[in-house]
Amino acid sequence: MLFAGAPASWCHTAPALVLGAVRRRRAWGRARRQTVRIIHDDLGMRPGQGLQELLQAVVRLRRRSLTVLRVPLPPHVSGFCVRGDTEDTIVVTANTSERQGLHVLLHELYHLLCGRSPGPSPSAVAAGDLLELGALSEQMPSLPPDVVEEVLFRPARLRAGASGRGDAAAPAAYEEDEEWAAEVFATVGLLMLCLDPAISSTGSLTSSFAHRRADV
Repeated sequence: MLFAGAPASWCHTAPALVLGAVRRRRAWGRARRQTVRIIHDDLGMRPGQGLQELLQAVVRLRRRSLTVLRVPLPPHVSGFCVRGDTEDTIVVTANTSERQGLHVLLHELYHLLCGRSPGPSPSAVAAGDLLELGALSEQMPSLPPDVVEEVLFRPARLRAGASGRGDAAAPAAYEEDEEWAAEVFATVGLLMLCLDPAISSTGSLTSSFAHRRADV
């Protein structure tokens, strides 16, 4: 017998654990293939291209401008994106390292490319509920007033901070949902991007989060 000599409780739980591991591995493989397809096929990215080329490719695909800001956010939120009427905005917390900030940025790019728009609801959260408005206004002096209003008051899709759900503890229902797919996109996308400023136009990781804007 396969589980001869094992405790009875382990005999009951082991098959479920193995099945869960197989499902997670398959889900990871599907999400990884989707990431490669998006970056190579949909966005047309090639080896040696970096962050700025990625942002420009997203702008071309979505046919709208994109602004990336880095401002202080509450500890439980590491970033969010807002789809405006005429342009997109991504806000990344300033309370993290440059590399982790890039991970958050890629996570939010996935939401812009593949995500569902957060619908209006009584529990919907807007950026104005989270941000220090003075810090945000300093970051957006060149943006039109209607864009600033969209960033502040449209429903935003939030990425939880360190206290949020993690891959290791992800339940089965989380494996296939949008947040998990966005995490895989960010993890794999970081490996595919060229972050060497001597090769691509990415620049240093620090300068990657200076007030960045890509126009159509």
